[in-house]
Amino acid sequence: MKNFIFLVIFFSLTLFLFSQVEKHEVTVTNVEVLVRVLEENRFIDNLTKDDFELYEDGKPQKIEALYLVKRTNVERKETSSEFNPKLSRNFFLIFQITDYNPKLDEPIDYFINQVLLPNDTLSIWTPAKKYNLSAEALRKMSKEKIAKEMKNIIRKDTKIGSAYYNDLMRDLKRLVQSISSVAGFQHEANPMADIESESTTDALPLEMLLPKYRETLEKLDDLRIVDEKTFLEFARALKRQEGENHVFFFYQREFKPELNPKIVNQMFGLYQDNPQILAGLQDLFQFYYRNIQFDLNRISQTFSDSSCVFNFLFMTKQPEFISGITMREQSEDIFSVFSEVAKATGGIVDNSQNPAHGFKSALDASEAYYLIYYSPADYKKDGKFKSINVEVKNKDYKILNRLGYFAN
Repeated sequence: MKNFIFLVIFFSLTLFLFSQVEKHEVTVTNVEVLVRVLEENRFIDNLTKDDFELYEDGKPQKIEALYLVKRTNVERKETSSEFNPKLSRNFFLIFQITDYNPKLDEPIDYFINQVLLPNDTLSIWTPAKKYNLSAEALRKMSKEKIAKEMKNIIRKDTKIGSAYYNDLMRDLKRLVQSISSVAGFQHEANPMADIESESTTDALPLEMLLPKYRETLEKLDDLRIVDEKTFLEFARALKRQEGENHVFFFYQREFKPELNPKIVNQMFGLYQDNPQILAGLQDLFQFYYRNIQFDLNRISQTFSDSSCVFNFLFMTKQPEFISGITMREQSEDIFSVFSEVAKATGGIVDNSQNPAHGFKSALDASEAYYLIYYSPADYKKDGKFKSINVEVKNKDYKILNRLGYFAN
């Protein structure tokens, strides 16, 4: 009898401990997915929870709740349990530009007057500084004053922050013309070139001009390289930020002054007996590329995990015409990386000479969206990236949502 009682107690204790272990290992987490459904850039706002299908790593998931959000208000909801989404908005405007485009004035006015609400927060990163406007500051200042100050700040800081960059660009143009002049090539005057002659550069031999060009070019690249570590830290900080985060990254198309390819070919013939000069010409004007180290998967997944909406606004411009100089495109690397970051977060990529259109389109897109919540089946806290795919049943809509999240 005593043995029986002991066995019952032992068996009950075992079941209790086993249930505790199981309870400890099974983790329930709720995943929030911001989804925008578009038809010819028009937001579709009449969808229900049953219209959506959601997959994690290819496996269908049960949608627990759907909220239709417009600005900071829940217009409609379908929930099996309440999730209380945080609908405060944080806007981040990041400017990597070398000259202020007056066409930015219009969308900035639109943003301040039509989009920004009293409880929103605003952070502005210019080429010179970072500025943070709290919700309290935004409530106290008039919208007219905020818009005026914002445009003045961006215009002033762009001029200050790009002063050294523009000096280096002028040096590169002078060096290119000096290289071709030393080699015996003369070019017709170009009043649009804005290049002053520099006697110290003109007097240098070709063996010194080529290394000087490389040194100046590397200084220029150091100013414009977007640092991966900084952006990864920014994405991780966004994940800790309460509310919906909307990022707008303005990046201006850039060019590298080079020798005209026709002149390079002619110089190969002139200096065929000088391997040092031939190697320098090839290295700088044929094979040179800017070595920007980005782990595309890591940065895309980290921004996706942050739940922010990252919009990439690429501001194009026409290259200058300068006799004897070719202005080569120098932005493809940045464009490809941050276009993928935008897609990974459900953001917009705009590529145009007029930043007003792209900025306004991205702002309008931020005004309405669905929030979908689900609890992943068999969730394991393994630190791996889990992919998310959202579909609308029997419809061919354009769907924007984040790529996934890290299970950590």
